[in-house]
Amino acid sequence: MVPSDVKKNVVSSETNEEEDLMNLVGGDGPWQRWIFVAIILCSVPDGCHNMAMTFYAPNIDHWCARPAYINMSVQEWKYKALPPDDQHCSRYKYFNLSNIHEDTNATKWKERIACDSWEYDRSVFRNTVLSEWNLVCDKEWLVSMTKSIFIAGYFLSAIVFGYLADRIGRKSVIIIANAISLIFSIVCAFSTSFIMFAVCRFFIAAGVTGVDNTSFVLLMEIIGPKFRTKYGMSTHFGWIIGYMSLPLLAWLLGDWFWMQLIITLPCILLLSTYWLLPESPRWLLAQGKEDAALEILSKAAKKNGMDLTERGTKLKETIYRTTKAHKNEDASVNVLQLFKRGLWKKSIIVFYLW
Repeated sequence: MVPSDVKKNVVSSETNEEEDLMNLVGGDGPWQRWIFVAIILCSVPDGCHNMAMTFYAPNIDHWCARPAYINMSVQEWKYKALPPDDQHCSRYKYFNLSNIHEDTNATKWKERIACDSWEYDRSVFRNTVLSEWNLVCDKEWLVSMTKSIFIAGYFLSAIVFGYLADRIGRKSVIIIANAISLIFSIVCAFSTSFIMFAVCRFFIAAGVTGVDNTSFVLLMEIIGPKFRTKYGMSTHFGWIIGYMSLPLLAWLLGDWFWMQLIITLPCILLLSTYWLLPESPRWLLAQGKEDAALEILSKAAKKNGMDLTERGTKLKETIYRTTKAHKNEDASVNVLQLFKRGLWKKSIIVFYLW
């Protein structure tokens, strides 16, 4: 998304008017810190879903399933029926299965056939995506494809929601993206096919990324310039919480279905962002909505302990200058400005780091 203060040829980090604006309401006060906590919550689902496939499709032991009419222990079946060099995807073809017990050395009928069903080691993970749809052997590549589909959702989200955030507002995009991630997270848990699961993962990625990226921009637009590095780095605590919680959930639950439902809970909590998060005052001023911006900034100043009796007039004057500065900007400014001379190297570096 294009920051509200993009100029004709350069992206300005902050106009003088906007610096004055943040100083008037307090650049780092209780108001910003409360929003920061809410935005930490916004990034938790992104961390959870990003790492989820590690535990949904772990590298677990599997082998050709025993026919229903064969009464053998797993150890005996592996020894007599499975080739020692390929126990996962093939088994010996017995032409006389009724005499299998008589062949104690498993020396007869060594012709191999591919497995048509599998058994899984459920000592740690009781139910996984692998066992749900048998994503092993010749279908193992589907696991990697699912991860690629998830990343594709990331990519699309950055483009679509970035554009929408500049058109309809930061808060609106956060609410829409969270609704998408919530709906598809729940549907994903009840997937009846692998295709359904993969499609849901795509939209989950789009949703959680839309929430995470847009909430980050919102935070940067309500924080004073000198505090942005501290807050910007700290937003990754949400990812850390998401990453660290998954191994614990996997150990406690051992079932991808229940893990999927549990990591959806933060999305439900994020429904409260409708009441907790304000719209970005900078975006409002860029849209010429001075009254709405003044209302939010007045609440911020009050929450931060600033005396509006002395600062009220100055605040209104600064809002007027900021709005006027935005109106004077070139209307043709767009994302392509990031690749203009003097900026393209920095843009590529930032893209790579993200």
